[in-house]
Amino acid sequence: MEENYTTEAFVLVFKTNINHKKDVKLLGQILDAQSDIISWNVDLSDIDNVLRIESTFSDCSRIQELVTRAGYHCEELTD
Repeated sequence: MEENYTTEAFVLVFKTNINHKKDVKLLGQILDAQSDIISWNVDLSDIDNVLRIESTFSDCSRIQELVTRAGYHCEELTD
């Protein structure tokens, strides 16, 4: 019997005040420690310093809490 496992991925997008590579590296240590975050990136060339996260959960407040605890501003961007 073959079992099919599918994990739905959610894309979460945030405006941040992360504006230096050293900040990205620091935040990366925190985000990489989260097993349910599939991938992430920060676009330092965007005026909003966009943090984009692909995860197995859809709760934006969890990411906002992680980023805020690290000392950065984080606000969900909606369509």
